[in-house]
Amino acid sequence: MQESALRQDVLDAFTVLQNSLDGLCSAIKAESELIAWVQQESDTALFLGDLSVREKAIALFKQLDFLSRQAPREILILPGFIGASAQTLAQVYQVNQAKDQFKKQVLALKAALLKPSSLSNAMHQMGLARIHLKQCYRKIPVLALAPVKMSWTWAHTKSIKRITKAIAHEMLLKRGEDSGILMQLQKLSSLPPNEQLAIVQELAPHLRTNIVLSGENATRLMIKGPVPIFFPCDNQTPYPSFKPPLKKTLRDEKRSIRKDVRLDPNPFLPAIRAHRYTNGG
Repeated sequence: MQESALRQDVLDAFTVLQNSLDGLCSAIKAESELIAWVQQESDTALFLGDLSVREKAIALFKQLDFLSRQAPREILILPGFIGASAQTLAQVYQVNQAKDQFKKQVLALKAALLKPSSLSNAMHQMGLARIHLKQCYRKIPVLALAPVKMSWTWAHTKSIKRITKAIAHEMLLKRGEDSGILMQLQKLSSLPPNEQLAIVQELAPHLRTNIVLSGENATRLMIKGPVPIFFPCDNQTPYPSFKPPLKKTLRDEKRSIRKDVRLDPNPFLPAIRAHRYTNGG
């Protein structure tokens, strides 16, 4: 498919996403008699002041562009919940489908471009220079039943990826040929040929929501919780017992990774954050 056609597909999918969000936001606003709650910190990029709970949720869902005061890697969050009718929940599913389709079209365009960095140039040329792709892609969570308990916590996790000596060698070569890199290449060459290393990367703290659903047999689950969570509701549905998230904190570096993952805490190849397994990999 020609690049021009792929660009038009992206624009069409973005229009569908905007229209589906407009429909959802109108439905959210119309159900002001149903329960809802959100938590917003005053120092966030998207500070909405004295707006109602539902108006704040609407503002978050429709904010698909970067704000002028938003950091390049920052993604807007607004933990909370929204009780909704069956018709509104159907609108949520429609929005999530539109998000999937938009992401599919953007990735198709990206794959067709000669350089990965060309995507930002293409989006700029299409009038989407300030678009925040992660905010466009992320789904709106929906529960099958009204919850009786909800609590938000910040999760701090690490990504651990096994690599071979050959891959580590390639990664080091891409870092240049200064004395530090040459020394690390020598260290790498001293390892047994079949030994594997682990690339350890800190992941950004993210919100998770612990939920207990109503029903004869209480069901517990944990889902991502950066945006308001929807669930079936009517005028008689009570507020769930809920615990808001605490202030985001940094990871406690003294915490171990996992007892079943035995890594030397000191990086063996600092340039690529590669650690040795204590059992030799």
